[in-house]
Amino acid sequence: MTVELAQDVLRDVFPQGEAAEVSIKRIQDLVAERFQLSLDELCGDKRSQAIVYPRQVAMYLSRELTDSSLPKIGKEFGGRDHTTVIHATSKIARLIREDRSVYNLVQELTARVKQVR
Repeated sequence: MTVELAQDVLRDVFPQGEAAEVSIKRIQDLVAERFQLSLDELCGDKRSQAIVYPRQVAMYLSRELTDSSLPKIGKEFGGRDHTTVIHATSKIARLIREDRSVYNLVQELTARVKQVR
């Protein structure tokens, strides 16, 4: 077996190019853009449904797609407690099971987060 043969065989399994770095900041940017919010709104103190739902989606994605701890995710979302992150992830996970539109939204955002810019 040669190096060239191994590269040729693995080319389809591991396509060339960098995978996009998944970070809480990238997730926040994409969720804010998708819901037409500013980062200040997404991470701020307001608790209206129009802001809370996108915030919970972003927390869910941060938990699922990064290795960040609950306290770190909470800190990145305006200094929230880790229990707030637990509540958000549990709620979005339940909504994904119950509502196809939430499932589709999370899938769309997940694909965008992982996309190379």
